[in-house]
Amino acid sequence: MRAINYKKYFIRLIVFNFFGLIYLIDTNSFDQGFISLQSIFYSLNIYIYYFFIFFESLASLISSYGLDFSFLDLVFKNIGHINYKYIFFLFYRNINFVYFILFSFVLIYFFEKNNYKINLYNKSFKKNLILLFFVVLFILSNFNPNLTHHRFIERYKGLLNSWTSEDLVFIDTFYYKKFAKNNFLRNDNWYITIKFSYFYKNTNSAGGNMVSKVFNNESNEGFKMFEKILLSEEYNNVFVIINESYPNFRDFKLKNNLLDAIISGHDNLNVRNFKKDWNRKLATLGAELDLFCGKNLNYKDFKDQELKIFLKNNKCWINSQQNKNLVYIHSYDERFYDRTRYKSFFDKTFFRKDLEKINFQVCDQYFKGICDHDVLDNIEKLMPTKDNNFVIFLTINNHIPTSKFYKKPYIDCEKNFPLNLSSQFCDIYNNQMLFNESISRFISRISKNDLLILFSDTPPIFRNKHKVHFENMIDVYFISNK
Repeated sequence: MRAINYKKYFIRLIVFNFFGLIYLIDTNSFDQGFISLQSIFYSLNIYIYYFFIFFESLASLISSYGLDFSFLDLVFKNIGHINYKYIFFLFYRNINFVYFILFSFVLIYFFEKNNYKINLYNKSFKKNLILLFFVVLFILSNFNPNLTHHRFIERYKGLLNSWTSEDLVFIDTFYYKKFAKNNFLRNDNWYITIKFSYFYKNTNSAGGNMVSKVFNNESNEGFKMFEKILLSEEYNNVFVIINESYPNFRDFKLKNNLLDAIISGHDNLNVRNFKKDWNRKLATLGAELDLFCGKNLNYKDFKDQELKIFLKNNKCWINSQQNKNLVYIHSYDERFYDRTRYKSFFDKTFFRKDLEKINFQVCDQYFKGICDHDVLDNIEKLMPTKDNNFVIFLTINNHIPTSKFYKKPYIDCEKNFPLNLSSQFCDIYNNQMLFNESISRFISRISKNDLLILFSDTPPIFRNKHKVHFENMIDVYFISNK
């Protein structure tokens, strides 16, 4: 293997990191530093560096939202029923990675041909470079749905530290301001993941003593427990809270704080805890499908059919609860996932517009909806009778991007949240504490023969470098008074 030419290496680093700024949004940004640790490690010699260009692109493509290994598995197992329109959509949404690969190798060829002699006074070199620049600019302006002039304006604002109030919802300003601004080296995905995976592995398990003392982790059978528990025992009222994006932190302190907000002050609770894997293909709708039926079923039929017909055709266990007053509540719009279909099964349905009419408080955010804590504090108003109800409440406030609904923070984010966390983490945590307090108040109001079920649809849907801070499994709690 030939000797390292350090001049070439650093030219490659600068050129391709700069090129990555244009295309690889998740791992490249002026605000987070220019040259990455990742690119340095991959660039130990000339041959490995060329591999890095392809590897970085492929890894980013596969890990990006909407295109992952489960999607590829779905394609190959159902190759005769491929939805080509959807595949084209996913490809188009992620075409920036294709551009990165294509133009990276064009640049490699261009610089290798010129032996990395960057001479702007050479007319031929200057002409080719300018031509390449305008070709890239044209593609960015016309064909890439993810990269518009707004992205560049956003980055420019970051450099000047001049975000507006609207930017605060969508940009990790806490991270940028505290840890990233003016940094020369970036912290890339794999580096963050390894660092915090090691940290969590070598600390107390999430939940710690509080979980082991209070909860009985009976099995990993997930949603089969719904059918077993509800059909084996008789309850007066059953309340199910599907908590949107519950932040099931790996951090010992954060998770215990959230749990304590629910159970603190209740001495006579019977609490059963189960672990469940979350539906990685269907997200929120998948959680509802699991709840209603507790088994793998056809998503398309569930999405397109009237709920009553689907549940009947698939002999779902929730049909056994039709002797109760069936109530479905969602803080957001019924048009989302076409939940108007739910009216065919439930006796009563309440969505954002319905709740607004009866003066429930609105929490204004990107997904504008009713304040979850206000719904739970007044949920009795939505029940047809005092007894014999089966109520499902799907929340919305912690769907990212979220906003601050709490009056004062429950924790000092700068002291308690690890480095490189999104600003949204702090908002989600504090919003969840506010909602968990309303859950605690609600527990004080339920009768001895009532049952409260708590679980989440998914962890918050962040990029991979942030997912490491959340448990992979979802906690499911069955709570009743002794």
